Amino acid sequence: MPILLGTLLALVSVVVIVYPFIGSKKYRLVSDSFVTREKLRAERLRIYRKISDVEADFTSGDLTRADYQQQRDQLRIAAAEILKQESGSSISNVKRDEELEKQISRLREQSATSNEAPEGGDTL
Repeated sequence: MPILLGTLLALVSVVVIVYPFIGSKKYRLVSDSFVTREKLRAERLRIYRKISDVEADFTSGDLTRADYQQQRDQLRIAAAEILKQESGSSISNVKRDEELEKQISRLREQSATSNEAPEGGDTL
């Protein structure tokens, strides 16, 4: 009996933990956007490390000034593009939030106008 109860408890625990990842589309969408943001962030940090490496190579004399400037500029452009992608996703979230706020305001106005008492009527 205790083995059966322990197995049942373990199964219920697994279902409760796994459900947000499998069961709901809302959770999957949040998870996907988080993964995308983290991939962009990791790529940006990788480019920053490359810029540091290029600077170190130039300082040590392994790169000529022309090669250093060319590689540094290419890496900076790549980092700027990634930053643009990262900010683009946050801008779309802001736009979505603004649209939701507008809808909520519109619904509140409709609710307020439909709940108003007739003229000269009692508000109780």
